[in-house]
Amino acid sequence: MRTTPTTRAARHSVITEIINGSQIASQEALRLELQDRGIVVTQATLSRDLDDLRATKVRMPGGRQGYVLPNPDDVPDATIAARDYLERWCKDLLLTAKVAFNQVVLRTPPGAAQILASSVDRAVLDGVLGCIAGDDTVLIVTNSAERAGSLANYLLSLAENRATEKENNA
Repeated sequence: MRTTPTTRAARHSVITEIINGSQIASQEALRLELQDRGIVVTQATLSRDLDDLRATKVRMPGGRQGYVLPNPDDVPDATIAARDYLERWCKDLLLTAKVAFNQVVLRTPPGAAQILASSVDRAVLDGVLGCIAGDDTVLIVTNSAERAGSLANYLLSLAENRATEKENNA
């Protein structure tokens, strides 16, 4: 009986558990471990997952190679990566950003608000007190009306960079 949902986040959690718990020498070995846990993925999806998790191959004790994940205590790198994800999700998901006093209301396609809110939380942006996400709406509370305005402009600029890139590549 399967106990883990097939969501990307759940898959990432299981991959992290597997890599941190044993020496995984190849994507195929990882794919088989996931399959044993009821998670079937393609090589392309697994490759993207490893990239998302910033997994790297290193030489392990005994000479074998294996995947490792970055140390979660490595805050500067984690923050940089989180801001990269924020940019990615703003480019892909942000539809509007409107300011109301010290709050920013973001609109996304249906079902995408949690992803965008999580990326805002992980980016640890100055003046952001917290986020609440529904299905297609994210509420961000900031420490001032000025900060809310600058945050909305920042998030919109991240989204617009993608539009400019797509236009230039067309």
